[in-house]
Amino acid sequence: MTEPTNVAGAEAQAQAVQARPTPTTTGRLALRVLNDEDVARVHAAALELLGAEGAAAAAAAQAAPGTFVLAGRVPERDVALGAGQLWLAAGIATFGSAGVPSRVRPLAGGDPLPATAEDLDAAVRLVDALPEVAVLAGPPVHAAGEAALGELVRCVSGTSKHVMASGLTSAAEADAAVAMAAAVAGSAAEASRRPPVSLCGGADALDAALAFARVGLPVGLVNPPGDDTGAPADADAPDLAATLIRHHAGVLAGCAAVQAAAPGAPFFYAADPAAAGLPAAGPSAALFLLAAAQLAALVGLPVVAGGQRTASHEPDWQACTQGAFAALSATAAGADVTGGAGTLGAGSAFSPQQLVMDSEIFSWSARIASGIEVEDETIALDAIKQVGIGGNYLGQRHTRRHMKDVWRPRLLDRSMWDAWIASGREDAYEKATELAGRLVAAHTAVPLGDEVLGTLRSIVAESGL
Repeated sequence: MTEPTNVAGAEAQAQAVQARPTPTTTGRLALRVLNDEDVARVHAAALELLGAEGAAAAAAAQAAPGTFVLAGRVPERDVALGAGQLWLAAGIATFGSAGVPSRVRPLAGGDPLPATAEDLDAAVRLVDALPEVAVLAGPPVHAAGEAALGELVRCVSGTSKHVMASGLTSAAEADAAVAMAAAVAGSAAEASRRPPVSLCGGADALDAALAFARVGLPVGLVNPPGDDTGAPADADAPDLAATLIRHHAGVLAGCAAVQAAAPGAPFFYAADPAAAGLPAAGPSAALFLLAAAQLAALVGLPVVAGGQRTASHEPDWQACTQGAFAALSATAAGADVTGGAGTLGAGSAFSPQQLVMDSEIFSWSARIASGIEVEDETIALDAIKQVGIGGNYLGQRHTRRHMKDVWRPRLLDRSMWDAWIASGREDAYEKATELAGRLVAAHTAVPLGDEVLGTLRSIVAESGL
């Protein structure tokens, strides 16, 4: 027999969960693959590729704000870009040829199946429940029969975290999404001050991006000059320098278009290897992410990197290996947001287990990227002197202050052999399956409110899209 749900209690619990800040870290490393001369040369070549528009594009990037906020529905979920912090996005913020998964690998295993609206809701609920995830690239999976605006409603109502919309291309779709952002924030002015929704897109999303920018909603736009098709996606070692030049030119052109329409509009540097024509994972993808972060730093734009995805079709060794290298590359290069978490098959399918494992991979990589802080407090010289060699530090105030600073895995097993045997030989995949299932079943997001949800549905209905 199912016990009745305590709605008030569930909402209070959701409020308490959402009040906890999303764990993040401040990047201290600055891994470089290009020297200063290389960076300047790629930048100059991109400007030359843009021709007469090159100077305006360079000026636009310099004029765009270097820091801004991707706001959550609650302030505790805000994501600061350009502040040196590292964040994780679930799903893929699409532009160019990259697409959102349309299939979901069932939690119980088996071949991926066409995603339903229920699958989309479950994926959004899992994103909201995972503390490592800060941004929802929405939708994380396309639901069969659901239009882009309908999916956006499910995303913003199912999570209190920031939603980076993708798949919006027309001005009409963007206008409806802008109205939705105002309804969620409380007003158009508040949506501009604390934008709950942003947009990432390619050349086909130009009109949508301009509509977002004109009302102060952040955008990332890659608008390659001419008939640019990028590098061959099946080549693991294409001409990376040429790919970087084309991509950098596309970002600068996108920024110029946005700044011309809305001077001072928040703009981020979108960098996704697959959308640039590279393999979704591999050495060239990692190198691209590292170099793109350097180019973004040169022009002063925050970076949203979409590299944490795998070509593997299963949540296996290959998936985690490729995800680990991509996450470490993006975080060590200083990317503000690392996206792609939870995807399989080069972005063709969504997996709840992979999202859980990618979250742990990111947290490990971000901890490495934070480096080692050497200050009086972290050195703890006074405590060392007081305890002495061979003493016990557990009773020290310094230990109590920092005992939660230690990185702890949820999935990776570090127990002794006998303890692992006693636990039933549970591996990381089994732990991820159990955790994902438990979170999807039990988690409740901060309620959006019936009135606001009704407004969002009315906006979609009136748009006719």
